[in-house]
Amino acid sequence: MESSKPSGSNLDLRKYLGVVWRRKWFVIVIPILVTIITVGSTVYFEAPMYQSSTELLQRRSGLDKALLGSDLFQQSYQPDRDIQTAAELVQSPAVASAVQEDLGDRLNNQDASSYITTSLVKKADILSITATADDPQLAADIANSYANEYIKWRRDVDHDVLQQARAPIEVQIANTPLEQQETSSFLVLRDKLETLKLVEVMQTGDLEVVKPAAASSIPISPKPVRSGIIAFVVSMAAVIVGVLFIDQLDTKIRNADQISDSLGKPILATVPKISTNGKLVTISNPSGICSEAYRQLKTNIGYMEPDSDIKTIMITSPQPGEGKSTTIANLAVTMARSGKKVIIIEADLRRPTLSHYLGLDNSIGITNAISGSCSFREILQVIEAEDLAVALPDLHGSLGAPTMAAGQNGIKPIYCATAGPLPPNPGEMAASEKMGALIAEASDHADIVLIDAPPLGVVGDASGLASKVDGIVLVVRLSQTLKKSLDTMNDFILKMPSNVLGVVVTNSNAGDSDSYGYGGYYAEDSSRND
Repeated sequence: MESSKPSGSNLDLRKYLGVVWRRKWFVIVIPILVTIITVGSTVYFEAPMYQSSTELLQRRSGLDKALLGSDLFQQSYQPDRDIQTAAELVQSPAVASAVQEDLGDRLNNQDASSYITTSLVKKADILSITATADDPQLAADIANSYANEYIKWRRDVDHDVLQQARAPIEVQIANTPLEQQETSSFLVLRDKLETLKLVEVMQTGDLEVVKPAAASSIPISPKPVRSGIIAFVVSMAAVIVGVLFIDQLDTKIRNADQISDSLGKPILATVPKISTNGKLVTISNPSGICSEAYRQLKTNIGYMEPDSDIKTIMITSPQPGEGKSTTIANLAVTMARSGKKVIIIEADLRRPTLSHYLGLDNSIGITNAISGSCSFREILQVIEAEDLAVALPDLHGSLGAPTMAAGQNGIKPIYCATAGPLPPNPGEMAASEKMGALIAEASDHADIVLIDAPPLGVVGDASGLASKVDGIVLVVRLSQTLKKSLDTMNDFILKMPSNVLGVVVTNSNAGDSDSYGYGGYYAEDSSRND
């Protein structure tokens, strides 16, 4: 049966959401600050502006054609074009000059046309003139003045047309001899002149105000709520884009999901970031969340291969300093407290640090056993069960003797083979058959053998050890391990004959919800003392 895996789009969405969540304070705080600044600036620095509109109806009377039988005013057969032309002519210099003269100093020496906009009412021959000003009455007066001055201008233009049509007729009548003034042609000419005078008197420019502008008591701006919403949305989008862009430039692993998604391996435990002062947390603070993380690691290792007998586990990391030795030491303490006999083999023959964490002597160790100068039993050092026991409170609430806890709970001692003197050929020793024989011998005498291996990305020692163990645990430190190390781990998983059980994530923030599948539940106990 095929295992169900999230689709690529779901993985991408989870990745992006994880990036945003890790920098959630930027995503929350910056938009809020931008919104507050925008609203404050809008309220305190932006002057209120008011709008008023007047509407003009355009309709042709048709008097020229009705009385004269012809179109003197070049009326088009496209009403939409006529009203659009009117909208453009409203803002003509002649009309603006007339408005400027009408309102005078009230315009504060600004061009009258800068106050207005024109628009057309849909499906109607109506032209709207809208004026905007910081004084509501001024806005209304500007709109009305523009309407009136435009009507006057149109009327004057039409009068000029009529006067131009009347002038040659008047000249012709004046030059007609007296004896011809009773003829029919003269009478027709005189009637035409009278008709032109009548049309001129009745001409209104074919425009009338159907809705005069009135002063508004409600400003159109500022609108702090609208400005705040726009500022919040825009700044939120900008911050999210910025966060995602910065993440693309980030070379380090920041959350457990990146690791699990890339390697296809479960997160066995997520160990919170905590100051240990050089001590093992499972001993110095056995009830803290870090100790709980190592208990979870022990449990999850048991779940990984329920039908297999996993006795030898190698623990390694991509780079030095990611917490593999600390993980081995604390895991060994946790397993010993559960009643398992644990043997630790320090196979990092280049930079051994395990003896420091466990407080052991490193003058004799694995290198001596491989060289044949002593047996495996002779290099084993013991951490007594009494040193691992959790002190129990007495009847008065103070801590009692840990030896009683060790005896009552079946805690086993830990046996450790440190690295010993550093050899000139650590790679050959780590991959040697004798190293494999030591691991096999340890597994015959222990319930679990933990091998501290060198980092994957530095040398090839871990690859030589991979075939000699039952399972491998990788340790990755957040905010330190490089993203390119994921490729190193993937190559190791694909090319080596190894059984990678999963990943331990160190240096995590307690309470993060990065972990899933196995582990991660201990964050609920973050209220405990560390």
